[in-house]
Amino acid sequence: MGCVSLSADVTPGFTSRTLPHSAPLSIRSGRPGNLLGDVGDSPSLISTDSRHHDLHFSIAAEIGEAGELVTDPSADPIAPARPFVKWAGGKRQLLPDLLHRVPHNFRHYHEPFVGGGALFFALTEQKRLETKAVRLTDINVELINTYRMVRDRVETLIALLSTFKNDEAFYYNIRSLDLQQLDSVQRAARFIFLNKTCFNGLFRENRKGQFNVPFGHYKQAQICAPNDLRAASQALRGVCLEVASFAEIAQACQPGDFVYCDPPYAPVSRTASFTAYNGGGFGDEDQQKLADVVRQLGQRGVQVLLSNSAVPLTYALYRDLHVEEVLARRAINSRGDRRGLVPELLVAAGPLASELLARRQTVSQPAATLR
Repeated sequence: MGCVSLSADVTPGFTSRTLPHSAPLSIRSGRPGNLLGDVGDSPSLISTDSRHHDLHFSIAAEIGEAGELVTDPSADPIAPARPFVKWAGGKRQLLPDLLHRVPHNFRHYHEPFVGGGALFFALTEQKRLETKAVRLTDINVELINTYRMVRDRVETLIALLSTFKNDEAFYYNIRSLDLQQLDSVQRAARFIFLNKTCFNGLFRENRKGQFNVPFGHYKQAQICAPNDLRAASQALRGVCLEVASFAEIAQACQPGDFVYCDPPYAPVSRTASFTAYNGGGFGDEDQQKLADVVRQLGQRGVQVLLSNSAVPLTYALYRDLHVEEVLARRAINSRGDRRGLVPELLVAAGPLASELLARRQTVSQPAATLR
C-alpha cells in the first residue's frame, strides 16, 4: 500500500485517509521436514499436534484472492479502538495528561515511536484525526508488520490467533520459529501471541535480534480479542505504517504538523534500565540525538509533544523547552509493590509550547483577578 502524502494540503471536503487495498495472501503449506509440517486433510485453517505443539497448515490454508478473509469496510466496530498489544512504557495511564496537551489545531499527525499506539487510538476515538494524514513509525520491524496485518488482513489474523493456546511448551516452540520461514500474517500472529503470553508483556531482543523473553505463566491470557482487533483495523485504515528511525521524522514533517514522541525512557537508575526494544538498545547518546531533533522540529514550526522519565538527564536535555512534570503509574516491574506513581516529564516544542503556556496563563487569570 502506498502511504498518504504528508506534504500535500488537505483539500476542503476531501478525506485524505483512504481505504488500503489488500494484496493477495498465500499462507504457505508445510513441506516435509520443516516445522510447519506436512500438508494435511484437516479443513481447519491451522491445527496443532498435541504431542509436539507444532503448527500444521492444511491445504485449506492456501488463501488466494478469492479466499482472503476480509471485514466489511462499512461495518461499525463493536469495541473502542485501543492498543492491541501490551507495551513497556505504554501510555494508557497517562492519556488524560497527553490529551489535555494535544494542540487544538494541527495539520498531520506523526508518531515515530508508535509502540502500543495509545495516543493514536485515543485521538481516533475522539475523531480528532479525521481528514488528517497519519504516519506511524517504529524501528521494530515485527511491530510494524503486525500493525500492517491488523490493518489489511485482520480476519485472517484472527483465524490464526484463535488456534493458539496458553501453554509453556507451545510458547517456546512458537518463540523458536525461524521468521524467514513464515509469511507476514504468521509473523504477526506469532508477535501478538508472544506479547500476550510472555513475562510482563515485554518485548526484548538479544544482540542477534532474537526475542528472548520467557513464558509468563499466566493462568489466563487473552491471546485473541477479535472485536479489539477489528476496531484497531478500522482505526488504521488509510494510515501510513513504516519502519523508520526517529531521526527520519525531521524530513517527513512540515510546519503545523503534530508529532508525539514516546521514546524508550531514560532509566531512573543504571540498574533500572530497560531499553532493549531491539538488539541495539536506546542509550544516552540516542536520548541526546532525539532532543536535538525535537528542538530542530520546534524551530521549524512543527508542534512536538514528548514524554520521558523525570531524571537529571532529561531535565538537562530539555531545559530550554516547555517542560511539565506529571505523575504516571509505572506498570512494568518484576515486583508488584513497585508499580506505583512516578514522576514523568512532558516536553513541548514549537507552537505547542506557546499554546500550552497561554493555556496555563488563561486558567490562572481568574484567580489573579480576584486578588
